Amino acid sequence: MHIITPLQLCTALTVFTSVIISSFAIDTPATKDSTIFRSTVSCPSCPDRNCYKCTLGHDATLEANTGGLAYIRSLIAFQLPVQAASVTACIVQFPAFTKQIQAPVNVTAAQALSSDWDENTVTGENAPDSGDIFTEIEVPAYANIGAIDVTPACQGADEDGNFSIFLGTRFGRIEIWSKDSGNPAILHITSSA
Repeated sequence: MHIITPLQLCTALTVFTSVIISSFAIDTPATKDSTIFRSTVSCPSCPDRNCYKCTLGHDATLEANTGGLAYIRSLIAFQLPVQAASVTACIVQFPAFTKQIQAPVNVTAAQALSSDWDENTVTGENAPDSGDIFTEIEVPAYANIGAIDVTPACQGADEDGNFSIFLGTRFGRIEIWSKDSGNPAILHITSSA
């Protein structure tokens, strides 16, 4: 029988504690989200029938669609509970599609250049500009979106820890549940402090 000495136990606890302190994980839900609708066709449910004027910030779902006459993306905001400089990795887990997709679709993520927007008033006219797409994943038919690495967006958060991303598609349409449905996107953060 091997007996652990107090010194061995103390050494093991010190190593274990330093591992815990050096890196930890935090989960936090999206703080706000909206569908940003831009289309050249008429939208009867929007002010002046202008798709760019639709406010969709409190809908139960978020949409993305590229192709045809519409360019629709989801805008999702988060607030980091840690300093952006301490972030070593961030991934977002999105809720399930509202309906199964019948064909594969490439989903894209890009950082919004500002998080200064309001769910009550954000539209295609006043939504923040988008940075370049920093990641793209292929979602197979009959599957849901897997975790998407958004580390560059987390590390680019503003001084208050706020950042937003645009979720889009290369071609095709997706629809996922929004935070107003009770199913927000969840940010998984790995931090060094």
